[in-house]
Amino acid sequence: MKTYLYDPSYLFTLQVHTRKGTVVIRAFESNDKVGYSNTHHRIDVEVRFNGAVMFPRGQLYCGIPQGKSIDGIAAKEMVMSLVGMKPGDTDFSYFEDYSPGQLEFARSVGEDISMAAHDRYCDRNGNVKKER
Repeated sequence: MKTYLYDPSYLFTLQVHTRKGTVVIRAFESNDKVGYSNTHHRIDVEVRFNGAVMFPRGQLYCGIPQGKSIDGIAAKEMVMSLVGMKPGDTDFSYFEDYSPGQLEFARSVGEDISMAAHDRYCDRNGNVKKER
């Protein structure tokens, strides 16, 4: 029996090795839309850290503009940037629903995830690379 790396239950999986451990991010297509007049496809995210679920599916999500690939470079960069958010990147009210463990995760590995996103998906000027 063949084993396939692709699992149709999710869009993509990203893995980041940080100084503190391994982060595995899975992105799932959602039937929900977000944004003004529902103009964005919603991607739900699940985050595991060293094997434990840090953010269950759907607690974190982002919107990809209609007409853009939901599993392309820009979507992957957006998902990693979302997971890499940490206090100081935006208003602290963004983190109000985080548990103490989630907040510690953001503080301890957020920068590593943000840097990995930049290294993987951005050009030397910081712009998201174009799809090929």
